Amino acid sequence: MKRIFLTLFWLACTLTASAQQGSKVDMKVKIFTAEERDNLQLWYHEEIQRMGLSEEIASEYNGILMYYVAKISRLDDKDQDLPQAEFKKRLNEYLKKQDADLREILTDEQFAIHKEIYGEFLRSAYRRWGIEK
Repeated sequence: MKRIFLTLFWLACTLTASAQQGSKVDMKVKIFTAEERDNLQLWYHEEIQRMGLSEEIASEYNGILMYYVAKISRLDDKDQDLPQAEFKKRLNEYLKKQDADLREILTDEQFAIHKEIYGEFLRSAYRRWGIEK
């Protein structure tokens, strides 16, 4: 289960897919350095333990996050060329949908912890994207 959380967080931190062959490699934007990603992974792993998720809920939680991280990661790819206002609008739409899906499987306490953890990550990402919340 620890491996799943670390893998998930690595995906969330990079907000990009693994480097792919061909021209797609040039389209990906990485917002965190390798060292920053490593530090974020350690912090995330420690924080996620507070949620106390069962294996079943953890699997659902990871699936939801991976789905939305994949969607969000495409927003800042160079081939998207979205104006900042449109980028922010789509990002917020995905985050609202993600929250709705997570509310269905998490307790109020777990969801609050998720929002705290994810909020820290988003603040860092917003700074890198140059977005004011």
